[in-house]
Amino acid sequence: MIAVAVSLNLVIALFCFYVAWRLWRLSKTLGAVADALANWDRSANSILDPTVVPPAILLGQSGTASLRQRYSLLQLQVQRLEQLMAVVGLLPMASRWLGIGQRRLSPRARLALTKRR
Repeated sequence: MIAVAVSLNLVIALFCFYVAWRLWRLSKTLGAVADALANWDRSANSILDPTVVPPAILLGQSGTASLRQRYSLLQLQVQRLEQLMAVVGLLPMASRWLGIGQRRLSPRARLALTKRR
């Protein structure tokens, strides 16, 4: 009977040691998370400092405005290039319609071509 009580107490003690070890590891993990959150909070406060933020926002706004202006100029250039490419694309058809660039065959050559057909 004493052996059963001692072995049961040992099992309960081992289980309690295991639970205590897991809680100790959990507290270490939670401490590391709390430290990381505190560091992030300090970083966020230093980044969002009221003396620093307005100049940074103004700098970003001016950069954005210049980018928009450059983008509109590029859009205008692309539009002109598209118009030019459309005109260049029509040139072969216009030359065929106007008859520009076709070789003038001599009457002998025309006669030779018609005889082959």
